Amino acid sequence: MNTILKIAWRNIWRNKRRTFITIASIMFALFFSTIMRGFQLGSYANMKRNAVEAYSGYVQIHKKGYWDDKNINNIFSIDEKLVSKLENDSRVKVIIPRIESFALASSGESSKGVLVMGVSPDKEDKMTQIKSYLEEGEFISENDKSILVAQDLAKFLKVGVNDSLVLFSSGYHGATAAGLYAIKGIVKLPTPEMNRGTIYLPIEEAKSFLSTEGKMSALVFDLHDLEDADGVLETVSANIDHEKYEVLGWKLMNKELIQMIESDNAGGIVMISILYLVIAFGIFGTVLMMTNERTREFSVMVSLGMQKTKLAMVVLLELFFMTLLGVVAGIAISLPIMIYYYYNPIVFTGESVEAMKEFNFEPIMPMSLDPQIFLTQAIAISIISLIAMSYPTIKIMTMNVINGLRS
Repeated sequence: MNTILKIAWRNIWRNKRRTFITIASIMFALFFSTIMRGFQLGSYANMKRNAVEAYSGYVQIHKKGYWDDKNINNIFSIDEKLVSKLENDSRVKVIIPRIESFALASSGESSKGVLVMGVSPDKEDKMTQIKSYLEEGEFISENDKSILVAQDLAKFLKVGVNDSLVLFSSGYHGATAAGLYAIKGIVKLPTPEMNRGTIYLPIEEAKSFLSTEGKMSALVFDLHDLEDADGVLETVSANIDHEKYEVLGWKLMNKELIQMIESDNAGGIVMISILYLVIAFGIFGTVLMMTNERTREFSVMVSLGMQKTKLAMVVLLELFFMTLLGVVAGIAISLPIMIYYYYNPIVFTGESVEAMKEFNFEPIMPMSLDPQIFLTQAIAISIISLIAMSYPTIKIMTMNVINGLRS
């Protein structure tokens, strides 16, 4: 076996030009497919992270029927002991109480319908990292009677830090909700839709504003790992009364996003498949040329006593070595680029920014470093090469030595 390995290794360097062409075709195929897939999966991960960590969380508890009818009257209270028990789960980072309602925000002659989110500032910041999005002013505290306003909303209403904003809404059981609040800070939220119409209010002040008598509209779970979401969902479901409450996972709460990602992912797979098809023809063309050029060489070796099976094995090992070198080279040239764009995502500018905001996308293109990307592309390229290897194997096993020597 060692002899066959040595012969195969030496053979691939007998014609360096042919070898380098084969290795280069595999290398660039892996490079382009890996970069394309890295940007694609990086964008998907960013969309999921924005949707989950900027708003929905991984799991939510509501009053039964709230998700289908987000009415201020569909609020609830829950046993604090149960909340403490669920928060002690090692997979759970923090459980965040929220009260949400829609209101009319007005300043001067400008007004707009907005989402008012009553939050516990410290707990909310652990998941959504609102404080890091602060562009102007200061962050709110638990006892504040002031608000945070999303940046695009502040521009629309033509307000800034220390200006006042009037909020009108309908409170719990039809109570009138009206308040004048000072703007303590302006936040630039990562989700364009939220950045156009969100106001944050400390939860105690929100309860007072909406007359909710200490109730809340949602308990939001922030987890350490997205992979734990299904397990935590099952645990929470097993511990609550389904006659009173409903439990939703992040996938159900972001159904449209998941469908869009699945659709786009299918398109990306089709594009990569087309790339693979082009490369497959390139690899097969090289193998075909190599096999036909060496027909006389193969015939001489068989006539001197070498078994066809061993000769076929030598050729297979030659293609295996070239594939391996191409895969390693492809990973080697793609990895530095992927690492760079992982830490320095592409930031879109100009008209494309507004176009992406219209579709509720953050105007950046991040990179993913998921090891599965490299593994999947390497396996795909290897399968293509293995299929190409079938031709020289069949050619050698069915070869007529006499005709081969005359060629």
